[in-house]
Amino acid sequence: MKENALMERREEWELRGLRPRQLVRCVVAGHRDRFGIDVRIISPIVPNPWAFVDFVLLAERGVQVTPADFPATGAEIKAVTVDIMPDGELRLDARPSSVQEIEAL
Repeated sequence: MKENALMERREEWELRGLRPRQLVRCVVAGHRDRFGIDVRIISPIVPNPWAFVDFVLLAERGVQVTPADFPATGAEIKAVTVDIMPDGELRLDARPSSVQEIEAL
């Protein structure tokens, strides 16, 4: 059972043309109220470019983030792929330390 679940997860990532902990460039498509930002991945080119960054993954731990702090719609940001939610939504981490960690590899 566990092996099947791992295979399904791997297939989900492959279908998206991405892998976990991959650096991506995005354009902010909009704000989802106080919960975070919707983005469109512009690099790499992928079949489904839509993703979400939760507000807690926009700044370093301990830094309070409000909608006023969200990047503006149209702004380009870097982020790291984190997870694919059960509903199929791709989640990203845009904290500077996470991006720097992947860039340093």
